[in-house]
Amino acid sequence: MNNLVSLNNCRILIVDDKAENLELLTSFLEAEGYEVAFATSGKEAINIATIFLPHLILLDVMMPGIDGFETCRRLKSLDKVKDVPVIFVTGKAELSDIVEAFSVGAVDYVTKPIRQEELLARVSTHLQLQALINLRDELIGTLRDKTLELEKLSKLKEQQLETSQQFSHIGEMVGELTHELGTPLSVISTAISHLDDKQKQINQHMQQQTLAKSELQSFIDNAAQSYDIVLSNLNNAMNLVNSFKHIVVGEFSGAVTECNLADYLNDIQRVLQPKLKRSPHNVNITCPDPLQITSDVGALSQVLINLINNALIHAFDDNRSGNIHIDVVQKEDKVVLKVSDDGKGIDGDKLEKIFDKYYSTRLGSGGSGLGLYIVKNLVENSLQGSVKVSSQLGKGSEFCITLPKHISTSSTNTRST
Repeated sequence: MNNLVSLNNCRILIVDDKAENLELLTSFLEAEGYEVAFATSGKEAINIATIFLPHLILLDVMMPGIDGFETCRRLKSLDKVKDVPVIFVTGKAELSDIVEAFSVGAVDYVTKPIRQEELLARVSTHLQLQALINLRDELIGTLRDKTLELEKLSKLKEQQLETSQQFSHIGEMVGELTHELGTPLSVISTAISHLDDKQKQINQHMQQQTLAKSELQSFIDNAAQSYDIVLSNLNNAMNLVNSFKHIVVGEFSGAVTECNLADYLNDIQRVLQPKLKRSPHNVNITCPDPLQITSDVGALSQVLINLINNALIHAFDDNRSGNIHIDVVQKEDKVVLKVSDDGKGIDGDKLEKIFDKYYSTRLGSGGSGLGLYIVKNLVENSLQGSVKVSSQLGKGSEFCITLPKHISTSSTNTRST
């Protein structure tokens, strides 16, 4: 299958005291384009790992000197390599050994004899997960650095605070994306391993000339089911990654582009799905399809994500579930988006101040007071539209955004900060 992230030039350290195992694993991995180093003992592995700095370690349990479990413990105590994923590849298959492996910090456990397809699938899965975790950490680190910079540069504080607020949800989405991808990747790996086991059983029966028609039919059924599982989970993963790319690239580019609004709204819903899964609330979208618009779609995604997050945080009491609706209507050369909820509503005094800069009902407890201020700014400047809010206590609130269906791609408007 296609990798979700590039694994080019990934380095793998193989630790095994048997030359034949080293040769076999090296041939498998180098054929996939990985750079390979090897060690024949635990102490040698620790020394090589701190110099080679592998992206992943394949580690045997039974070795002279310190065994694989102690080697893993020591690796996890070293700052340079403590985050490198370790997969045990061993002939020991007792439950107590597997439990011990995970307790010392391993991410996976593969038993010998080595099955090429299974090993490569597990290696690829954990390299991809680690790469996504690293991407998440880099983005979080970048956001953290920006926050520190804001504290030091007081003269630019307001401008940079607004910019940080506009993109703060991206770091959160990266973390949620990484977690969400873990499930389909693990399911794919398990399905491939299961199919590999069945294929080996069929080959054995064929060689022994004991293959029954019912066994062959069972294998065909299993293969079809495994293929459906792999394809379904791969599509889910790729759809999530593609939606994330569309949203993030748009938000950073600030470019005016043409898009099908229904598809774009579905992308927004998809990237918010990990958060919505943890919420008792539902987001429902109604939009004519197709509906082509020409707009700053990155600014539009910021507006809608801000409004959805605002409803999730403020609109509902803790003990009830609710609904958030995004309804789109086309009116001649205008597009009207209504973002509404059936929550507790907003009283009149707060409603008058809701778009004011730094106004928040949660100041002092995590609210910046910039979310709806930024929404108004983006709608009026980047999207060349208008936004209004209405609300009834006990019945909910509605934000009505009116936008031109097409704005000029040569527009000189830039996002206001």
